Amino acid sequence: MKNPAPVTRAIIFGNVGVAVLDVLFTINHKGQDSWLRHMLSLSPANLLDGAWWEVFTYMWLHAPPVGFWVTHILFNMLTLSIFGKPVEARVGSARFLSLYLIGGLAAAGAFLGQEWWSAGKSLIALHNQTQEIVGASGAVLAVVAAFAVYFPEARLFIFPFPFPVKASRAVRVFILLSLAMMFIPALSFIGHSAHIGGLLAGFFLARAWRSATPQPPVLSPRIQKRVEEMSATVEVTAMSETEYLGEVRKLLGELGQGNWRPLTPRERALLRRAHLLV
Repeated sequence: MKNPAPVTRAIIFGNVGVAVLDVLFTINHKGQDSWLRHMLSLSPANLLDGAWWEVFTYMWLHAPPVGFWVTHILFNMLTLSIFGKPVEARVGSARFLSLYLIGGLAAAGAFLGQEWWSAGKSLIALHNQTQEIVGASGAVLAVVAAFAVYFPEARLFIFPFPFPVKASRAVRVFILLSLAMMFIPALSFIGHSAHIGGLLAGFFLARAWRSATPQPPVLSPRIQKRVEEMSATVEVTAMSETEYLGEVRKLLGELGQGNWRPLTPRERALLRRAHLLV
């Protein structure tokens, strides 16, 4: 069967491939960053020196191959696998790729903006900022935000809450948590500003796409139930006598054995045709 999310799969393979290369290039240079890491990671100083490609490449690189690096890439790719497939199926592969890359670029922009602010809003001081950022978190969170736009009623578990939260609410909570954690020195190694940039980009981009695409009408639960009942009645009425008798006998047999349960619209239509249900 054709893969329903080819771009999601390709992005995951790309990130894993870069991680493997990073490990191979680091094996013989323990304690030092590989040349690949120097080339791909994003820092204000390198960018102002002309390394423009870093705003694109940093999102394919993750934490160095020591400590929690496996957790970093594993969490990002697992999140992308879960949320990327339904979002790509909804918006299409081309738009999904745009969403992912724009989310990564917005995350880079938010990080650079924070560094500029920290440098006293001075480009000269920013040129001395060598703080690097790596990881696909901003791009992945853009996908998560888009998921919340298209599937707002879906239930998600987010730390530190032990109960499920609606996707639309979870994104807002995560933005507030990221803003709060920006002021915790012990968590300064995490790119909270990049997370916020990716979330906002994904949210507004998905909102714009959804507004530009005609949406099917949403019926109230009561009207939806009536539509289902009418559809089932029409379907059962059109059944041949033989087919109808076979189904109603099977249903009555189940109910006669004590297998009580809520009836489906089709089952209620069967009983109405038999004049056993008002």
